[in-house]
Amino acid sequence: MHSHSLDRFYNSLASSHLIYLILAGINLAASVVLRAEVTGVEKSVVVIYNSAMPESKSVANHYADIRNIPENHLIGLELSKEETISRKDFNETLHDPLFKIFKDREFFDTDYEIVPATRERPGTVYQNLQKSKIRYLVLCYGVPVRIEGDPNLHEDATESMRVELRFNGAAVDHELSWFGRDPKRLVLAGPIENPLYATQKATDLHPENGVMIVSRLDGPTPEIAKGLVDKAIQAEKEGLWGRTYFDARGIRTGSYLLGDNWIRSAAQLAAKAGFETTLDDQENLFSEGFPMSQIAFYAGWYTAHVTGPFTREEVEFMPGAIAYHLHSESAAKLRTSDKHWAGPLLAKGATATMGCVYEPYLGATPDIAVFFERLLMGFSFGEAAYACQRVLSWQTTIVGDPLYLPLSKPIELLQMELGGANSPLLAWVRILAANQALQNGAEKTVVLEALESDPLSKLHPALCEKLADLYMTLNRQEEAIYTYERALKLKPTPQQRNRILLELAGIDRQAGKLESAIQRMETLLEADPDYPEKENLLSGMKRIAESGNLDTKLDDINIRLEALNKSVP
Repeated sequence: MHSHSLDRFYNSLASSHLIYLILAGINLAASVVLRAEVTGVEKSVVVIYNSAMPESKSVANHYADIRNIPENHLIGLELSKEETISRKDFNETLHDPLFKIFKDREFFDTDYEIVPATRERPGTVYQNLQKSKIRYLVLCYGVPVRIEGDPNLHEDATESMRVELRFNGAAVDHELSWFGRDPKRLVLAGPIENPLYATQKATDLHPENGVMIVSRLDGPTPEIAKGLVDKAIQAEKEGLWGRTYFDARGIRTGSYLLGDNWIRSAAQLAAKAGFETTLDDQENLFSEGFPMSQIAFYAGWYTAHVTGPFTREEVEFMPGAIAYHLHSESAAKLRTSDKHWAGPLLAKGATATMGCVYEPYLGATPDIAVFFERLLMGFSFGEAAYACQRVLSWQTTIVGDPLYLPLSKPIELLQMELGGANSPLLAWVRILAANQALQNGAEKTVVLEALESDPLSKLHPALCEKLADLYMTLNRQEEAIYTYERALKLKPTPQQRNRILLELAGIDRQAGKLESAIQRMETLLEADPDYPEKENLLSGMKRIAESGNLDTKLDDINIRLEALNKSVP
């Protein structure tokens, strides 16, 4: 096929779904309307920074400059420099002053409701929100992350609550997610119901309907916090590309099945949308040596601190990548690069994440399947993050630019823009379109022929690997080997290289080419001298050598294993 014919072919593969809007069934005109609806969104954003920390204001200014936020929508409050604050400090230095500023600047229009006194209770005056000009609060690096529990705060309503929910500590973000409601109407202990959980309409997420979208630009350093919006803008312009990884626990029954089902459902959605998708449905998490390349999305659970591939020096997050690990205190601190999950994921290059600051209990954590589905429908990161939560005023913090629209550009537009710029990212458009076609029942041979005729399959390692994968599914092993080897010559990323080498080693072993299989593994160790599972790989090489009576290689492997064991303290 010539290039123009290929473009038409790929368009035809995806035309019924238009890439990311696959689930909503929205056509091109509708997606253009969706983009138009966010015009002027900067006027619905307020940015909050800690005036006691110059770096906090620097992050706020950076965000305001990029997103064109009006100057009077930046609010500096003198706050604690600690990540954890008391309930008293939250009220006196953050919530109450912020509410007054919203009234003074006419961001909120409220009226008063007087409830007369009775014999049982005193009279009360409530301030009710009628109209809000603001949908988003963006908290910047330096704004505290969590409110510690106050044992002296007594609320009669807690006596009817389950014991584990009688806790008034919360994420600062979540405690501001009801901003606009009169605090006197709320019970601060325990969560409150999110009235817009699983909403299909993004614009319904609004303070007038009971939900303020609150997110933060935060992380281990101010530079990382600034980078969250930079990478979001890049992904909005060029598309969010790469592979998706989901790490379930192999649960089939019991109270924790819910978490696994969320992750499995999200993986199914990703695959249906056309992403190259890996679902680990075993008890153990992805191992440190797992070749996790070109990450667009990650979701998994359940360890207290970052582990697996994310502990490696370099993690291959793509610009715009969203990563989330479900754990009770995955975001207890954000200014850390090695504790919990949220901070380390951001330090390694993720553009957005979520996490909990105290024990939330599973049912009150984000439903990652709803989150992913709403992104596919064209919701912004902030909108999807609040649509996927059953509760507010609890333990979830959202980190990333809430305006970030990762998956809203139609495939035709992206293909035209990337093609016009001769961008290598066009290869990912091809992969996505091919996967969508396969999901919709296209013959593998038809998709294969298109990829074979595409010049990009000979130039881009990801598309070349996809072609080799298709050969393998059709039992065309020799062609698969040749194509995998060609991908290795196209400068793949380190983790893609490792994956291909391990795949080739497995093919060689099954075919009885034992020396070749060992050599593939040797090549990996030479290319990746810091490979974290060197002992496991050498042990695998030893088993292959033993099965083939390759005594010379076996002696060498045994010497290396012995030396490796002696070097371990």
